[in-house]
Formats: sequence, structure tokens, C-alpha cells
Amino acid sequence: MTNVRTQYREAYAPRTISKALLKALVEALVDFKPGLPTRSRKIKAKAISAGKITELEGPESWKVTDPHSSVELEHVRVELLLTAAEHRTCELHVEFRSAHITLGVSDVDTGWGKGVFEDTLVLLGALGISSKGLNERLRKAYRLLDIFQNVLLVLSVAVFAVWLSGKGISYLYACLALFVAGVMPAMTRSFHFFSPPKKAPIIQETVAKSRNFPWVEATAVLSFIAGMLQLANALVAIVW
Repeated sequence: MTNVRTQYREAYAPRTISKALLKALVEALVDFKPGLPTRSRKIKAKAISAGKITELEGPESWKVTDPHSSVELEHVRVELLLTAAEHRTCELHVEFRSAHITLGVSDVDTGWGKGVFEDTLVLLGALGISSKGLNERLRKAYRLLDIFQNVLLVLSVAVFAVWLSGKGISYLYACLALFVAGVMPAMTRSFHFFSPPKKAPIIQETVAKSRNFPWVEATAVLSFIAGMLQLANALVAIVW
């Protein structure tokens, strides 16, 4: 008999979490989806730092990071293995790294994978681990501006040339906004090149609550929107 494995995956931007939040995640997964007809449940956690690996199993596995320095911690992984029968399992894992947070679900012939994945997405959102929301949407839009940075700069020069020929002040506003949207990613990369940002720790004892609003990304995105609106307004004025 051939076992069919189905996998689901979601990645989030990295963020520092508290040990209390890690504890809340483990405790929530211990009683996760109690209605499933499981034969066994196994939850464990692993922590990796320079030269040290620790693993714990059970409801107290959130203490896996205790032997590690938060500065040196490289990888924390929480796993939940749901077994329906021999060779029929559904494995859920949440990984915390300095570069990203990932959620993965691997299902082998149980049919639980999609439901487990979707409910875990909701759980991570409720705990504040996932980075969905306005901030994440702004960062995604900013990454698109980063891709089309040179196009935006060329477009801003073209609009500026139109303004010089006496087509109206709206073209100047559109030019300035598109220029800001295009030049911001280059300024950010230059700043990070000369002053590389320090990697934030994966876990701390406590994490101060802050809004951490992405002002740079928001400025570039709003400038792009303003530039396109001004340009559309000027074009409509010419047509009509």
C-alpha cells in the first residue's frame, strides 16, 4: 500500500517572542483539536544554539530554551504528532529562526492536514505570533516597489519632463511622489549596507509591547499611491 503525503506551509516575518508566549503555544497544542480520533498524541520541542541541542517532550517542553542563552539561540521548533493508526499520521511543526517563522503540516493518509493547518493559522494569529495585518500588507507592497524601483525612478523623470513642458502642477506632485517611492528602497539598502541591522533574538524572558509600525514602508507605499492618483488626475484633465 502506498502512503500519500500532503504538505502545507506558511512563512512569516521573524519576530522576537517571550517565553510566556512559547509556553502558551505548547499548552494550546497539547489540547489541540480534541475531537480528532487520534490513537496517540506526542508534543515535543527542540532548541539549537552554538554547540548545544536540547529536546523535551510533553506539556513542559516549552522549557527547552532554559539551558540556552537567548543571544546564541539559533532555532526553536515545536512539534505535534497526531497518530490515527500505524503509518497514518499528521505532523504539525512551528519553527522560530532569526530570518523567519514557519508553520508546516505534513499529513499521511489521515485527511486531517488541511483542517489542522487552517486551525493552526488561526491559533498563531490569536497568540500574536503570525505577522498578518496592516503591517505585513505594507511590507509586501514595499517589496513590490523594491522590485520595480528603477521603473518608478524612470517614470518619475518622465513625468518631471512633462511638467517642464508646462502640463500642470499635478505632474510635479506625481513626479515627486513616484521618485520617493522609487528611491526609498535604495536608501534603505544603502543604510543597511553601511550599518547592518542587528539580528533580534528569537526568544526573550519578556518582550515589551510595541506597535513597530513600518514607517519607511508606509511612506513609500503612500507616495506611490499619491503619485498614481496625481498622474491619473492630470491625464483625466487633459482628456476632458
